[in-house]
Amino acid sequence: MLNITTESVRSEADGPRSAEKKSSLKQYVLEKLRTWVNSLLEAERDEFLGRGRHQPLDEEHDNYRNGYRPRRINLFGLGEIELRVPRDRRGEFESAWLPERKGQDPELEAFLAEAFLAGLSTRDLARITEKHLGQKYDSKQVSRIVARATTELEAWRQRRLEGARYKFIYVDGANFQVRINGHVSRQSFCAVLGVTEENERFEVLALEMGDRERADLWESVFGGLADRGLDRQAVELGIMDGLPGLESAFRRFFPRAQTQRCQKHAKANACRRVRKNERELFSKALNEIFYAPTESAARAAFFTVKEQWGRLFPSAVQVIESDLDSLLTFFQFDPTYWTVLRTTNPIERLNKEFKRRTRAMEVTGGEISTYRCLVYVSQTMEYRWSFHPLSQWSTVYTLNAA
Repeated sequence: MLNITTESVRSEADGPRSAEKKSSLKQYVLEKLRTWVNSLLEAERDEFLGRGRHQPLDEEHDNYRNGYRPRRINLFGLGEIELRVPRDRRGEFESAWLPERKGQDPELEAFLAEAFLAGLSTRDLARITEKHLGQKYDSKQVSRIVARATTELEAWRQRRLEGARYKFIYVDGANFQVRINGHVSRQSFCAVLGVTEENERFEVLALEMGDRERADLWESVFGGLADRGLDRQAVELGIMDGLPGLESAFRRFFPRAQTQRCQKHAKANACRRVRKNERELFSKALNEIFYAPTESAARAAFFTVKEQWGRLFPSAVQVIESDLDSLLTFFQFDPTYWTVLRTTNPIERLNKEFKRRTRAMEVTGGEISTYRCLVYVSQTMEYRWSFHPLSQWSTVYTLNAA
């Protein structure tokens, strides 16, 4: 015999109706929101005109109501609602609540712009917005929304740098496919990464388009940092690769700073001059220099390398010998920082994120579009780095010079 209670019967009877209520809850909220916003707009017009609906005209207030115009707006997280926007006879009334000449609120625009900059294609955004927001945004609409974010992103790229002292600076660059005047070409971008003295946080200080192999471009980049208020006297060390003329250009702008040649780049450059069969042994020999416990031990290790390998591969040893002082500059700083100061790995990590983001795009568009993507990636990386001061860098992202 089945045990059917009154409660179970009522539950089954109310089941479909309960589901219907749940499915219509969002529509109910949207309807209430539409009514409330329309009332708000109506009251806003009354305040603008200085009188209520049924109050007579007077000499001081000769403007009056002139009906309504329909307007659809998509509210982020809620959906699209249709409003009745009040009008006045003179056409002077503008609501302070509604976004001007836009079909979506600023939060939705910010979401769409960030989703695109984070890597979603315009095709993906069209599909997702149609499914979850009830409105399909095509590529042109997304491009216009992203373009409106350009001003804010460009202001961040050119921001003033007063008020902070940067003790370490990394310089490097990367190449991207950029469309200029209808032609796609490989363009270089220079990047400067700084470490604050106060809280030892990484910050992206400069992003500039140009040939990163030219020392005069780097002089322009350093000059731009100075013009934006960077305290040149606070910089203690610059970490960079072996571009000819870069170190001297750096020292001219930062007179108190020393330079650290990237050990990873130097090792790769030297190993290319060694036969493949001996490269692994030669690389391990160089590690005895770079990972020595003291500077004197490192110099002794170099003397051993020179004696063992100098006759076989003199050009490889010469690469290390010519820059030995710069390769060992990091020993003059706190041992806590040695891991992060010996190579350009931190800024290489930034460049890796640049390339990962732009790789999906095939072509980044023009210079402005490329700057937008690079600035967004920079801001994202700064957020991640904010949780890890310089002293903790050895446990995050960093690769050995080997």
